[in-house]
Amino acid sequence: MDDILQRILDVQPVLHAAGTLSAAALRAIASHAAGRTIRHSVETGCGATTLLLSHLSGNHTAFALDVGGSVASVRTSPLLRPDVVKFVEGPSQRTLPAFQFEHKLQFALIDGPHAYPFPDLEYYYLYPHLETGALLVIDDIQIPGIHHLFDFLRADGMFRLEEVVRTTAFFTRTDAPIFDPYGDGWGQQRYNRRTLWRYDWRARLRHIAGYTKSSGVAAARGNLVRIHAPASGELLGESGSVSGAATIPAGAHLWILVHRRDIAGWWPQAGAPVSVSDGHWSVEVKYGDPQDSGHAFEIAAVVVTEDVNERWQHWVRSVTQTGVYPPVQLPSDNTILALDRRTVKRTLAP
Repeated sequence: MDDILQRILDVQPVLHAAGTLSAAALRAIASHAAGRTIRHSVETGCGATTLLLSHLSGNHTAFALDVGGSVASVRTSPLLRPDVVKFVEGPSQRTLPAFQFEHKLQFALIDGPHAYPFPDLEYYYLYPHLETGALLVIDDIQIPGIHHLFDFLRADGMFRLEEVVRTTAFFTRTDAPIFDPYGDGWGQQRYNRRTLWRYDWRARLRHIAGYTKSSGVAAARGNLVRIHAPASGELLGESGSVSGAATIPAGAHLWILVHRRDIAGWWPQAGAPVSVSDGHWSVEVKYGDPQDSGHAFEIAAVVVTEDVNERWQHWVRSVTQTGVYPPVQLPSDNTILALDRRTVKRTLAP
């Protein structure tokens, strides 16, 4: 097989004028196929992969247009095993829906038309036929429309991401039940379980915190997070534990911030969003530097949207690299989903 692969790699640059998988991706296909028995395989598109799959598969079907002479070049190549390959010529947008699959697939490559939503359409007509353990390969995930499909597959229970080689992603079909291709159980898909807070945070707050027009957002915030310790006005040293309770909706994150009350800006603590276990949380915080002794400090427990979480994660990475700790600002109201504050005082240095 190594000799065949090398010969295919040698002719790949002149096989046709259209784009093609990288040499590294072709090697990865051969590597993954080595551990599988591929009785039936399909691809959208045509080229060096077709030559390779004619040696890796018992029966291969290529759905392709003759773009850049791809089909003609492959058909006439001495490296093709013609008795193994069936060409279904025409736009895959038409040929795939009309094709009758008679066998389960152990391999599928999506590399046909790249404009949105055509890769998604190809996925729709292929995924019901992939058996457990089958390899699904998606090429050109650097294209935003295709990257959305990549993100979906990475989150979906039916697939496990094996690796990404340059711009080509390799997934294995798991033993998870097939998603009904004629249903609409969108909430059952992992990719859809977290709705976008930037659009529906108000509705989620109503559901989670019993939000009403009369109680207002402030009351909803108070129900989502609480600081239990330390007590208000408590005298503390240079550091200590802060704990409380919280209900964190999907897609939201809890951060604990501290600042000296006479200084504008806050400092995120713990270097990450705080984990909540059985509704409770605890984290160690630092109350400034030695020169800050005797000052009042304010603690904020803040539940924020994903946008703010990513911003503060970036702050953590930046201070780790630079050693410079500029303060952050509390975000605007529409990105704060919950907030509780507690004021304490740092003891005077001895």
